[in-house]
Amino acid sequence: MVSSRSIAVVKKRLQLLFVVCLLVGIGLRCTNVAHKVYWHDEVFTSIRVLGHSGPAIEDRLLQESVVTAADLQALQQFPQIRRWGDTWSALASHPEHPPLFYVLERLWVGIFSPSVTSFRALAVVFGLGVLPLTYWMCQQLWQDRWASTIATCLMALSPIQLLYAQEAREYSLWACLILFASGCLLRAMRGSGRYSSDAVVVRSPRVRVLRHWGLYSVGLALMLYTTLLSVLVVVAHGLYVLICGSRQHWQRWAMALGGALFVFSPWMVVILSNQSKLNSATEWTSFRQPLGQLIKFWGLHLSSAVIDLGLPLESLYTYIVPPIILVLLLVALWQLLLVTAPTTLAFCIVVLMVPGLGLILPDLINGGQLSVSTRYFIPSLLMVMVILAGWLRQLVLSDRGVYRLSGQGIFAVLLTLGLVSGTLSAASFTWWNKNIGYHVNTMGEVIRQTAQPLVIAQLGSTGLGNSISLSYAVAPETGFMLLEAGQVPDIPPGYSDYFIAYGTGDLLDAIAAKTGRPVVLAGGDYPLWRLD
Repeated sequence: MVSSRSIAVVKKRLQLLFVVCLLVGIGLRCTNVAHKVYWHDEVFTSIRVLGHSGPAIEDRLLQESVVTAADLQALQQFPQIRRWGDTWSALASHPEHPPLFYVLERLWVGIFSPSVTSFRALAVVFGLGVLPLTYWMCQQLWQDRWASTIATCLMALSPIQLLYAQEAREYSLWACLILFASGCLLRAMRGSGRYSSDAVVVRSPRVRVLRHWGLYSVGLALMLYTTLLSVLVVVAHGLYVLICGSRQHWQRWAMALGGALFVFSPWMVVILSNQSKLNSATEWTSFRQPLGQLIKFWGLHLSSAVIDLGLPLESLYTYIVPPIILVLLLVALWQLLLVTAPTTLAFCIVVLMVPGLGLILPDLINGGQLSVSTRYFIPSLLMVMVILAGWLRQLVLSDRGVYRLSGQGIFAVLLTLGLVSGTLSAASFTWWNKNIGYHVNTMGEVIRQTAQPLVIAQLGSTGLGNSISLSYAVAPETGFMLLEAGQVPDIPPGYSDYFIAYGTGDLLDAIAAKTGRPVVLAGGDYPLWRLD
């Protein structure tokens, strides 16, 4: 009797906590959206969506001796003649990024007009969509509303989900589609449908089954049109069907996959037609990283689902926190193994492991650094939260008081860690996911302190994106001199201060030799130098 009363109290608290976490999660996703560093990758989202060509922009800028920050930001607006064909050409020239998110972004900014806020707002919308989709997918997996409730609370405050809900890239959309496709697969495998109150079937079983598999096929196609890494999720789903399904399930899954690949075939043609561009754009993934460095990144990927304080890679945090989160996850899996249906646990393990190993093993075998990018691990990180939710549901609603207390304590700690992490990153103007653009605001502040600055930068693989990103952090009238790779500039007179942004050693030495003046760091450990 006491146990039933206690469980009823816990359920009421969970309902209240669910509402609070949703409100906090929504608030964090919408906080400071316009003021964070608009970094290189987001800049190129704008360029491609608006129908500009990166090489054409570079040619145009090289014809000008000096442009202003305002001129660079004007390249983030629609051209005088808006043509969908230009957008498609820009997207097709980058086959490594399928076009779904960018096409949706084009429609979005066509309505709201281009700006940092509007470009990121669509990602925020998808970041919010992750929450109901988490609840729905967990309903299909756990068949339990309380596991779904706990999972949604965790996802609302998950640091990695908060980060990519505020970035004008495809990753919050990808998270939505992974959850949607996974839920559709589970529903199709189970074959359940809607019944009327008098147990008369509303739809024939065959129509219901075809509808579920059809929705799954649509989900697969949309995933593939969002990122090529969706292939790893497809493999995970296929392995799950192979392990847990019947021959009929295998056949239906193969048909659903065939339908998705048929829909995706136009982009396959684009990929095959631009193979050299694809290889060039992904060449960076082949650069070798030391194994010890990779392991540190893998640990931080895992812990970012729960906690992310934005500390440096070599901090003590890297050696302590990720192992603790890994142990917690392993304990959750072990406990679920004792109480969960094998098919349910198989889905969790397969979707957790296959996408992650699909990134890690190539780096271990061939060398490379594909697995250093946290965003590529989103399928696995989604499943981390789902697994923890299934385990916590068993604890917090247990008949044994000690289990309930321990479950509530762990749940409270996880939510607190997420809240602290999310608050820190939401209030910050930059975070580790900004990558090469991490120091843009700091560099901009140094430049803004001068009366009439000129920024010298080289174009090249990242030069255009970095320069436009920096233009948002300086005064609109700030001058930019943009150079071809290897070009040594004639420094124009009339400026109070001369800065070199993201300069290579060769460029810095050449400028120093030509001007007879030393080139020194402008401040701290960031890629900005000053002509002394």
